Amino acid sequence: MSSKTQTAAPSCNSLETGINWHPLELIPYFKRWPHGTARDLLYTFIWNSLIGCTLMSVGLMFSTPSNPWRYFYVNFVLTQTIGFTIHGLFELSGMLLGSMLTKLPTWLRYLYFMLIPVLGVFLGYAIGLAVLDMDAARRYIFSAQGIRALLVFSLGMSAILCALFVARDRQVRAEMALAEQTQKALDAERRALEAQLRMLQAQIEPHFLYNTLANAVGLIAPAPDKARLLLERLIDYLRTSLSASREAETRLDHELDTVRAYLDLMQVRMGQRLSYQVQCPPELGAIPIPPMLLQPLVENAIQHGLEPRIAGGSITLSVAQEDGTLQIEVADDGEGFNPAARPRAGGGVGLANLRERLATLYGTAGGITLADRQPSGVRATLRLPLDGSQGKRGPQP
Repeated sequence: MSSKTQTAAPSCNSLETGINWHPLELIPYFKRWPHGTARDLLYTFIWNSLIGCTLMSVGLMFSTPSNPWRYFYVNFVLTQTIGFTIHGLFELSGMLLGSMLTKLPTWLRYLYFMLIPVLGVFLGYAIGLAVLDMDAARRYIFSAQGIRALLVFSLGMSAILCALFVARDRQVRAEMALAEQTQKALDAERRALEAQLRMLQAQIEPHFLYNTLANAVGLIAPAPDKARLLLERLIDYLRTSLSASREAETRLDHELDTVRAYLDLMQVRMGQRLSYQVQCPPELGAIPIPPMLLQPLVENAIQHGLEPRIAGGSITLSVAQEDGTLQIEVADDGEGFNPAARPRAGGGVGLANLRERLATLYGTAGGITLADRQPSGVRATLRLPLDGSQGKRGPQP
């Protein structure tokens, strides 16, 4: 009745998948405790006791023993020695045969699970009689009548155990088929999500790229040095951003390098009208995050906050860790939420796509919040779970 060996034979993959099972687990209450040697021995004791009580109850229906306590004691000892002998034989054969059991044809595995109990009944009965020191019963067991009786009993026990193993075998195969179908569905969903993420990522507003190239063309004649600097910064930005955009994951410090390259590029375009700071503790730089999450926040700050102002302004990007969440804040001192800059309340297409990416990746565990900043400007806060956990999918705040 070994848990390890019982599960090895019914399913050809049970050893590899590590499924552990004891017949007592047919009762749902006993499924709550994990597999282990002490647990299996205790379960075998309980299993033996249940079988012994059943056999004694049936015996009492046909006869009345002269000494009931002796009757109960003898039956208890015999059921325990037989049960634990079968348990030990399964353990021993499992250790000797190992993975060979998984390579046997189905009919040979079922034959194996019938022969072990037959042998266990004879050996266990003999051990029990030795413990009880019953000479008359010992002579009976080696007689033709005793052998027939034990053979019938052992075949009955074998048939019961084999039926349990066949049922378990079918259950394991059904669970494996369901797990395979579930994995296929998850793989299909993952591929669909990856395709959606690539599409959303490709939709991040590229207006700055077109505007930058147009500005460079316009500067070639009146200010060739500035045009060259603009193109150099554009090359730096493309070098850092394009390689990261093809990956499913990047490091936070690499993402910050991309943002710095983008802001350097915008500084060439805007001149003294733009200044920025990036603040990130060094120990947070290695945190993995999806690529191109920060640029839409910076773009939104420049496009709707700083560019409409003649004097421009500044952007501060800060990173912090709080309660198992990565907090990335992009704050500007630009226009803020006034009627002339109303698109900032929703964030435009760039932030809408970013919200959808976060909902796909993290559900409600990640999100963006936009808030007024005093005396002017907007503070955008990006929240990402540090453990990569996913919450319930739904609209982001």
